[in-house]
Amino acid sequence: MKKTKVILGTMAALVIVLFNAGLGFSASNVELEERISQLEEKSEAQPGALGKISEWVTLSGTIAVEAGFESSDADDSDSSDISLATAELGIEGAPKDWLTGFMLLSWVDDEDELIVDEAHITLGRTDEIPYYVSAGKFYIPFGIFETLMVSDPITLDIGEIVDNAVQVGVDINGFQAAAYLYNGAVDEAGDDDTISSFGFSLGYALERDDYTLALGVDWTNNVLESGALSQAVGDAGELVDAVSGIAAHAMVTFGPICLIGEHIHVTDDIEIVGGGTIKAPLAFALEAGYIFDVSGFDGIPGQP
Repeated sequence: MKKTKVILGTMAALVIVLFNAGLGFSASNVELEERISQLEEKSEAQPGALGKISEWVTLSGTIAVEAGFESSDADDSDSSDISLATAELGIEGAPKDWLTGFMLLSWVDDEDELIVDEAHITLGRTDEIPYYVSAGKFYIPFGIFETLMVSDPITLDIGEIVDNAVQVGVDINGFQAAAYLYNGAVDEAGDDDTISSFGFSLGYALERDDYTLALGVDWTNNVLESGALSQAVGDAGELVDAVSGIAAHAMVTFGPICLIGEHIHVTDDIEIVGGGTIKAPLAFALEAGYIFDVSGFDGIPGQP
């Protein structure tokens, strides 16, 4: 395409020169060469559509393969398998500083299908506009679930919530605050199918040359929307009342030393219609690690 533009530009320059010459004007070879050079520079300065898109679209992804072996003495049998544990493709677009969109496609090995794990739009959240509003499908800000391990922390099992929601918040000078609402899948007995789940999140982050600090506390009016708890309630029957949940976390790094602590607490027992109670669960995770670079990569959670 660039060669075509240059040729057309050259032809246009020649036509202009001949037209001017016909009117009694003259153009030297030096003037003609300068004009052609100007047209070539203008053509190279105008990238194609793909070049423009690449300026504000970022792709990311994760691929993880697991292999396992199991031996049973009970029936004297062995089993082994190789599976695609994780396959994700993230697409982030930011045509404007105050407008960003993100979509995460994930391969679910157990269900053998590709799903839209996240898809949301955010307005604001810039240096000039610290306030923001996000809408779409995303993970509710309840818990952080950071870990240095390969497997997820146990707090994720009873705290991670993903749903279609609207969130408003502010992120300024290290202080973070957010509030959200959504229509979850777990409802109280007799309630209409309405937007009745909500919560808030407060946090503070500080980063210095020799240490970092992140603190936060979250609350939601219906923690039973999390994956493991919603499944437990669904298997047991209808819910008598929604049960709130509280999450708190702290993460500190001192040079290569990293300390992580998180606690998820369901505030009350879960009562099921027709009798039956699920004892209020809680989970906590404590980690300490030493971080070192491996070929330019480090393992500090939450940092690139």
